[in-house]
Amino acid sequence: MARTPSTMQELGSPAPDFSLPEPLTGQQVSLADFEGEPLLVVFMCNHCPYVLHIIDEFAA
Repeated sequence: MARTPSTMQELGSPAPDFSLPEPLTGQQVSLADFEGEPLLVVFMCNHCPYVLHIIDEFAA
């Protein structure tokens, strides 16, 4: 696995707003769309062996 630099947010700090395409519809969804609601955002690669090991836990 390649090591890449990261600009990690400090834990407990608010996330900056961003938008991404929703995988099923392609419509843009932004972090602001979920304001006031609990939200877990996970960025992962679905063919990574580490992700494959835990992917079923995310589906639960």
